[in-house]
Amino acid sequence: MSEDNRARLKQWLASGEIRLQPLSFPQRELWEAAPVPAGDVSNNICALIQVRGLLTPQGSEAALQKVVDRQEVLRLSILPGKAQPMQMIRRTAVPALRFHELSPEQREPEAIEELAREIASRPFDLVQGPLYRAEVFRRSADEHVLVLVIHHAIADGWTLGVFVQDLFASYMQGVRGNHAALQPVPQTYAQWGAAERAFWQPAVLAPRVSFGGRIWLERHDSGTQL
Repeated sequence: MSEDNRARLKQWLASGEIRLQPLSFPQRELWEAAPVPAGDVSNNICALIQVRGLLTPQGSEAALQKVVDRQEVLRLSILPGKAQPMQMIRRTAVPALRFHELSPEQREPEAIEELAREIASRPFDLVQGPLYRAEVFRRSADEHVLVLVIHHAIADGWTLGVFVQDLFASYMQGVRGNHAALQPVPQTYAQWGAAERAFWQPAVLAPRVSFGGRIWLERHDSGTQL
Protein backbone atom coordinates (compact mmCIF):
# COMPACT_ATOMS: atom_id res chain seq x y z
CA MET A 1 0.00 0.00 0.00
CA SER A 2 1.36 3.41 -0.97
CA GLU A 3 2.01 6.13 1.60
CA ASP A 4 -0.88 8.19 0.18
CA ASN A 5 -3.25 5.26 0.57
CA ARG A 6 -2.01 4.60 4.10
CA ALA A 7 -2.65 8.22 5.03
CA ARG A 8 -6.10 8.10 3.45
CA LEU A 9 -6.92 4.88 5.31
CA LYS A 10 -5.88 6.41 8.64
CA GLN A 11 -8.05 9.43 7.92
CA TRP A 12 -11.06 7.27 7.07
CA LEU A 13 -10.58 5.18 10.22
CA ALA A 14 -10.28 8.27 12.39
CA SER A 15 -13.41 9.84 10.90
CA GLY A 16 -15.45 6.65 11.14
CA GLU A 17 -15.97 6.53 7.38
CA ILE A 18 -14.68 2.97 7.42
CA ARG A 19 -14.13 0.33 10.06
CA LEU A 20 -12.10 -2.86 9.98
CA GLN A 21 -13.31 -6.30 11.02
CA PRO A 22 -11.65 -9.73 10.89
CA LEU A 23 -12.69 -12.02 8.06
CA SER A 24 -15.55 -14.35 8.84
CA PHE A 25 -14.78 -18.07 8.84
CA PRO A 26 -16.33 -18.58 5.36
CA GLN A 27 -14.25 -15.68 4.04
CA ARG A 28 -11.09 -17.11 5.59
CA GLU A 29 -11.81 -20.43 3.93
CA LEU A 30 -12.22 -18.63 0.60
CA TRP A 31 -8.87 -16.87 1.04
CA GLU A 32 -6.89 -19.72 2.59
CA ALA A 33 -8.31 -23.01 1.34
CA ALA A 34 -10.08 -22.40 -1.98
CA PRO A 35 -8.50 -24.04 -5.06
CA VAL A 36 -8.41 -20.70 -6.91
CA PRO A 37 -7.37 -17.20 -5.75
CA ALA A 38 -10.08 -15.14 -4.08
CA GLY A 39 -10.05 -12.65 -6.94
CA ASP A 40 -10.69 -15.30 -9.59
CA VAL A 41 -13.90 -14.74 -11.57
CA SER A 42 -15.03 -18.27 -10.71
CA ASN A 43 -15.98 -16.75 -7.33
CA ASN A 44 -18.50 -14.46 -9.01
CA ILE A 45 -22.16 -15.42 -8.55
CA CYS A 46 -24.42 -14.33 -11.40
CA ALA A 47 -28.21 -14.19 -11.65
CA LEU A 48 -30.52 -13.03 -14.46
CA ILE A 49 -33.96 -11.85 -13.36
CA GLN A 50 -36.81 -11.06 -15.74
CA VAL A 51 -38.73 -7.97 -14.65
CA ARG A 52 -42.09 -6.96 -16.12
CA GLY A 53 -43.36 -3.45 -15.49
CA LEU A 54 -42.11 0.09 -15.72
CA LEU A 55 -38.58 0.61 -14.43
CA THR A 56 -36.79 3.94 -14.44
CA PRO A 57 -33.08 4.56 -13.88
CA GLN A 58 -33.88 7.03 -11.09
CA GLY A 59 -36.27 4.67 -9.33
CA SER A 60 -33.88 1.72 -9.69
CA GLU A 61 -30.95 3.69 -8.29
CA ALA A 62 -33.00 4.99 -5.35
CA ALA A 63 -34.19 1.46 -4.57
CA LEU A 64 -30.68 0.03 -4.69
CA GLN A 65 -29.38 2.86 -2.51
CA LYS A 66 -31.80 1.79 0.24
CA VAL A 67 -30.54 -1.79 0.02
CA VAL A 68 -26.91 -0.65 0.11
CA ASP A 69 -27.73 1.41 3.21
CA ARG A 70 -29.40 -1.61 4.85
CA GLN A 71 -26.95 -4.38 3.95
CA GLU A 72 -23.42 -3.58 5.04
CA VAL A 73 -21.90 -6.38 2.92
CA LEU A 74 -22.70 -4.23 -0.11
CA ARG A 75 -20.36 -1.61 1.39
CA LEU A 76 -17.64 -4.14 2.15
CA SER A 77 -14.28 -4.66 0.49
CA ILE A 78 -11.14 -6.50 1.55
CA LEU A 79 -8.03 -4.81 2.90
CA PRO A 80 -4.83 -6.88 2.52
CA GLY A 81 -2.88 -7.35 5.73
CA LYS A 82 0.48 -8.69 6.84
CA ALA A 83 -1.09 -11.53 8.81
CA GLN A 84 -4.36 -11.92 6.94
CA PRO A 85 -6.86 -9.71 5.11
CA MET A 86 -9.51 -7.68 6.93
CA GLN A 87 -13.05 -6.67 6.07
CA MET A 88 -13.18 -2.96 5.29
CA ILE A 89 -16.75 -1.71 5.79
CA ARG A 90 -17.67 1.75 4.56
CA ARG A 91 -20.23 3.84 6.41
CA THR A 92 -21.80 5.04 3.15
CA ALA A 93 -21.57 3.99 -0.50
CA VAL A 94 -23.28 4.81 -3.77
CA PRO A 95 -25.06 1.99 -5.62
CA ALA A 96 -23.20 0.11 -8.36
CA LEU A 97 -25.94 0.23 -11.01
CA ARG A 98 -25.96 0.69 -14.76
CA PHE A 99 -29.02 1.00 -17.02
CA HIS A 100 -28.85 -0.05 -20.68
CA GLU A 101 -31.13 0.43 -23.64
CA LEU A 102 -30.84 -2.64 -25.87
CA SER A 103 -30.69 -2.43 -29.62
CA PRO A 104 -33.13 -4.68 -31.53
CA GLU A 105 -30.46 -7.33 -32.19
CA GLN A 106 -29.51 -7.40 -28.50
CA ARG A 107 -33.01 -8.20 -27.27
CA GLU A 108 -32.91 -11.91 -28.07
CA PRO A 109 -32.34 -14.22 -25.08
CA GLU A 110 -29.06 -15.54 -26.50
CA ALA A 111 -27.69 -12.01 -26.90
CA ILE A 112 -28.70 -11.07 -23.36
CA GLU A 113 -27.05 -14.21 -21.97
CA GLU A 114 -23.86 -13.27 -23.81
CA LEU A 115 -23.99 -9.78 -22.29
CA ALA A 116 -24.51 -11.32 -18.85
CA ARG A 117 -21.51 -13.63 -19.30
CA GLU A 118 -19.37 -10.65 -20.18
CA ILE A 119 -20.52 -8.79 -17.05
CA ALA A 120 -19.92 -11.85 -14.85
CA SER A 121 -16.44 -12.40 -16.32
CA ARG A 122 -15.13 -9.04 -15.10
CA PRO A 123 -13.04 -9.44 -11.94
CA PHE A 124 -13.84 -7.33 -8.89
CA ASP A 125 -11.36 -4.96 -7.33
CA LEU A 126 -11.35 -6.61 -3.90
CA VAL A 127 -9.74 -3.59 -2.22
CA GLN A 128 -11.64 -0.77 -3.87
CA GLY A 129 -14.99 -2.56 -4.05
CA PRO A 130 -17.90 -2.76 -4.28
CA LEU A 131 -18.04 -6.56 -4.53
CA TYR A 132 -21.24 -6.59 -6.54
CA ARG A 133 -22.62 -5.03 -9.71
CA ALA A 134 -26.19 -4.61 -10.95
CA GLU A 135 -27.04 -3.91 -14.57
CA VAL A 136 -30.53 -3.45 -16.02
CA PHE A 137 -31.24 -4.14 -19.70
CA ARG A 138 -34.41 -2.64 -21.16
CA ARG A 139 -35.93 -4.92 -23.79
CA SER A 140 -39.12 -2.87 -24.14
CA ALA A 141 -41.09 -0.23 -22.22
CA ASP A 142 -42.32 -2.82 -19.70
CA GLU A 143 -39.83 -5.67 -20.01
CA HIS A 144 -36.36 -5.67 -18.46
CA VAL A 145 -33.61 -8.06 -17.44
CA LEU A 146 -31.69 -7.45 -14.23
CA VAL A 147 -28.20 -8.93 -14.16
CA LEU A 148 -26.72 -9.29 -10.66
CA VAL A 149 -23.12 -10.31 -10.12
CA ILE A 150 -21.90 -10.69 -6.52
CA HIS A 151 -18.59 -11.95 -5.20
CA HIS A 152 -18.79 -15.11 -3.11
CA ALA A 153 -17.00 -13.29 -0.27
CA ILE A 154 -20.24 -11.41 0.50
CA ALA A 155 -22.98 -13.73 -0.78
CA ASP A 156 -24.16 -17.23 -1.53
CA GLY A 157 -27.31 -18.55 -3.17
CA TRP A 158 -29.49 -17.87 -0.12
CA THR A 159 -28.25 -14.34 0.56
CA LEU A 160 -28.57 -13.51 -3.14
CA GLY A 161 -32.30 -14.21 -2.73
CA VAL A 162 -32.42 -11.86 0.28
CA PHE A 163 -30.76 -9.15 -1.76
CA VAL A 164 -33.34 -9.52 -4.55
CA GLN A 165 -36.23 -9.45 -2.06
CA ASP A 166 -34.91 -6.26 -0.47
CA LEU A 167 -34.36 -4.64 -3.86
CA PHE A 168 -37.86 -5.24 -5.13
CA ALA A 169 -39.45 -4.34 -1.80
CA SER A 170 -37.51 -1.07 -1.91
CA TYR A 171 -38.57 -0.36 -5.49
CA MET A 172 -42.23 -0.98 -4.70
CA GLN A 173 -41.96 1.40 -1.73
CA GLY A 174 -40.75 4.08 -4.12
CA VAL A 175 -43.58 3.37 -6.56
CA ARG A 176 -46.04 3.93 -3.69
CA GLY A 177 -44.33 7.17 -2.72
CA ASN A 178 -42.74 5.76 0.43
CA HIS A 179 -39.17 7.03 0.54
CA ALA A 180 -38.39 5.92 4.09
CA ALA A 181 -35.35 3.74 4.73
CA LEU A 182 -35.74 -0.02 4.92
CA GLN A 183 -35.91 -1.57 8.36
CA PRO A 184 -32.46 -2.30 9.80
CA VAL A 185 -31.33 -5.92 9.64
CA PRO A 186 -31.65 -7.82 12.95
CA GLN A 187 -27.96 -8.78 12.78
CA THR A 188 -25.30 -7.42 10.45
CA TYR A 189 -22.78 -9.68 8.74
CA ALA A 190 -20.00 -8.30 10.95
CA GLN A 191 -22.06 -9.04 14.07
CA TRP A 192 -22.75 -12.57 12.85
CA GLY A 193 -19.05 -13.09 12.18
CA ALA A 194 -18.14 -11.83 15.65
CA ALA A 195 -20.68 -14.19 17.26
CA GLU A 196 -19.29 -17.08 15.23
CA ARG A 197 -15.72 -16.33 16.30
CA ALA A 198 -16.82 -15.98 19.92
CA PHE A 199 -18.49 -19.40 19.83
CA TRP A 200 -15.72 -21.37 18.14
CA GLN A 201 -13.19 -21.09 20.93
CA PRO A 202 -10.46 -23.73 21.38
CA ALA A 203 -12.45 -25.52 24.09
CA VAL A 204 -15.33 -25.99 21.64
CA LEU A 205 -13.14 -26.86 18.68
CA ALA A 206 -10.87 -29.38 20.41
CA PRO A 207 -13.42 -32.23 20.85
CA ARG A 208 -14.54 -31.85 17.22
CA VAL A 209 -10.99 -31.85 15.92
CA SER A 210 -10.23 -34.90 18.05
CA PHE A 211 -13.37 -36.66 16.80
CA GLY A 212 -12.54 -35.85 13.19
CA GLY A 213 -9.01 -37.16 13.69
CA ARG A 214 -10.27 -40.46 15.15
CA ILE A 215 -12.65 -40.93 12.20
CA TRP A 216 -9.81 -40.31 9.74
CA LEU A 217 -7.51 -42.78 11.52
CA GLU A 218 -10.20 -45.48 11.64
CA ARG A 219 -10.88 -45.10 7.91
CA HIS A 220 -7.18 -44.95 7.12
CA ASP A 221 -6.42 -48.09 9.15
CA SER A 222 -9.28 -49.99 7.47
CA GLY A 223 -8.12 -48.94 4.00
CA THR A 224 -11.20 -46.83 3.30
CA GLN A 225 -10.63 -44.09 0.75
CA LEU A 226 -11.55 -40.64 1.99
